[in-house]
Amino acid sequence: MPLPLPDLDDRRWGDLVEEARGWIPRYAPGWTDHNAHDPGIMLVELFAWLTEQGIYRLNQVPDRHKRKFLRLVGFTPEPPRPARAIVAFDPAAAGGFHLPAGFELASAPRDEGRVRFLTRASLDVLDVNVEALKVDAGDGTVEERTQDWRDDLPVAPFGADPRPGAALYLGFPSLPAGLVLHLGFRVAGPGNDVEERARLRAEAAEPADSAPSAIPAHHSARTAWEFWDGASWARLEPAAEGAPLSDGQVRDDTRSFTLDGVVAARVPTTVASPESLGEPRLLYLRCRLAAGRPDTPPALLAVSPNAVWAEQAVPVSHTFPIATGVTPSGPKPAEGDLVRPRMTLDAKGVIQSLDFDPGPDGPEATVWSYVAPSSQAATPGRITMELVAVGRGTGFPGQVVRLPRAPIVLRSLRLYSLTGDTWQEWTRREDLDASGRADWHFVVDATTGAIAFGDGERGRTLPAGALLVARYDTTAAAGGNLRAGTRLHRALTPRNDVALAGVPDSVKASFPPVVLLNPSGGGADAEDLLQASGRAVNTLHAHERLVDLCDRAGRTSLDQIPASRVRPLEAPLRGLTLIDLERIALDVPGTRVGRARAWAERHPALSCLRVPGTVMVVILPDAPGPRPFPSPGLRDAVQRALDLRRAVCTRVVVAGPTYREVRVRARVGGEPLAAASRLISAIRAALDAFLNPLTGGPEGRGWPFGRDVYRSEILQVVQAVAGVDYVSSLSLALDGRETACGNLTLCASELVTPGTHDLEVVAS
Repeated sequence: MPLPLPDLDDRRWGDLVEEARGWIPRYAPGWTDHNAHDPGIMLVELFAWLTEQGIYRLNQVPDRHKRKFLRLVGFTPEPPRPARAIVAFDPAAAGGFHLPAGFELASAPRDEGRVRFLTRASLDVLDVNVEALKVDAGDGTVEERTQDWRDDLPVAPFGADPRPGAALYLGFPSLPAGLVLHLGFRVAGPGNDVEERARLRAEAAEPADSAPSAIPAHHSARTAWEFWDGASWARLEPAAEGAPLSDGQVRDDTRSFTLDGVVAARVPTTVASPESLGEPRLLYLRCRLAAGRPDTPPALLAVSPNAVWAEQAVPVSHTFPIATGVTPSGPKPAEGDLVRPRMTLDAKGVIQSLDFDPGPDGPEATVWSYVAPSSQAATPGRITMELVAVGRGTGFPGQVVRLPRAPIVLRSLRLYSLTGDTWQEWTRREDLDASGRADWHFVVDATTGAIAFGDGERGRTLPAGALLVARYDTTAAAGGNLRAGTRLHRALTPRNDVALAGVPDSVKASFPPVVLLNPSGGGADAEDLLQASGRAVNTLHAHERLVDLCDRAGRTSLDQIPASRVRPLEAPLRGLTLIDLERIALDVPGTRVGRARAWAERHPALSCLRVPGTVMVVILPDAPGPRPFPSPGLRDAVQRALDLRRAVCTRVVVAGPTYREVRVRARVGGEPLAAASRLISAIRAALDAFLNPLTGGPEGRGWPFGRDVYRSEILQVVQAVAGVDYVSSLSLALDGRETACGNLTLCASELVTPGTHDLEVVAS
């Protein structure tokens, strides 16, 4: 929705005329004829018309001013963003091959409508398959889950109730020594995709374009990768970010299997087959939950070897013809070299002089192919570089040139002009309003690739005759968001020719298939002004939307309002009220909070006293079991997020719930054909479901905080079970103590949890 702008003056022509007529008796009491034929009234109407035109212009706010207003409140239209994904190569021929970073893949074999990806790390494509997948839920029993994985069924790597000691086992027929094994993992969502990675980096104040593995560790769960060395399970040591892997090291960016990611491991030659797993032909790696626990049990959807991160952003290359007779100076560049060429071009873009001696300035460019001109054979040369000639300067104010391929990735754009033998780098600005005559500034439209220069007063003009060159990446933006399993193809480009220079011809002829292991996400088109305004409104008015939601639902808290209505609403930037704090607690990046409830003037350690200036926020993880309780890491993560956004002079304390165990003792009469054992199981399941703190309660949204338990509603739950004829006796016990009145009373911040019910079935 657009940003609401006030109507600076809503008076119209008729209002102005009537207002002027009302002033006549005060300022000209002798003027008595106020009809339309009077010349004075005619002048009043004329000036009212002129005033109305001025009011109309007053209310017209141009787009450039709206952008300034948006920037003042902290919002600017987002540029195009490239998508990211994990690509997986099928196992290659025996021996495999090595691919350097920057290998180019395309979604179609031809140029029409294809989307291109670039790998962001080097990869050893190995002839390795995962042949077995097993799970130990932490009780020492290893369960076979290979068939479930092959049938594309979700597999819980640490069991349904993760605990330290649980482990995932992956079996391989062989593990090549001296090479790095890359395993790609796709996990179940929500909160598993590249958007969540971006939110985690933003929360940790890390650069948005950092490596995918550069994310904070999980707030609670800690995993360890291990291999069997013939006597015991030996640990693979974590490698430093960006450092090459040594023997016995691993790098894991799955964040304890809560994000789609890649695990890279260099397994030592001492790896052996563990006899305890009963398959001597397989070598196993295992990932063990070493400490803590995730907020919710993770689930694997796909596991694949030969996986690497790729980005849908490809540097633009251009082939420059070199005129016959040109003798390039300096060392001849090899394919893949980074050079700083100095050159002159004619009007047709043909190089007339070329110097490869490195200079102190000028653009850097990677050379992908180079053929020197031959003066004897009178044949021209050519050079393909990641450098594009954009045009020449005219010297006129406000010159506009266009980059040949767009949309562009703004962070990658470098713009240079060459005047004579002098290079000048230009600086990008959002606008030229603050630029002076001497500033080498420009503005660019990332969607169209249009570059605009100054007029000599606000920013320099592009000098007449200056050669303009650029380095940048192009992207398909939102068009790069593809579904998982999309087939990719090797792009036939000079870049890939260099990457495959050392690969056998047999591998090139039958290049292994490549697919997207997970959906490519994060790609987005550039925001226009209307979209940026709507984003600003959604964020700045988040509090009002939450208040409206509570008013419509008749609640004073977000708790007990359906999650389908709460979670789509934007979280506020600041936690000024209790519902703001609740919504922020539900939206902390990298966490899975199932419920959040806030109280003013309360403290978990002083339950019977008022504590002015303190807000207590009780959270529950989205975890199974009758007593979901936040781990210390989860509480700390939510605490940090709320402390960054709380009101000044307010203390926020995050805590877990206080559980009160409810035990039901009942004697029921069963219908004639109802089996007593099955009826008891059904009654127990119904009671446990009703008393569940996450999914129970009268409305099925978790037991409300502080709500009493009434004997009559428990009786209704039992009576509703199929096969129950009557209930002859029923009593409730709270924490093992039966109440005299039958009902159970709870404090405001307490929750119930089902205990061990004492049930008896008698024949009717």
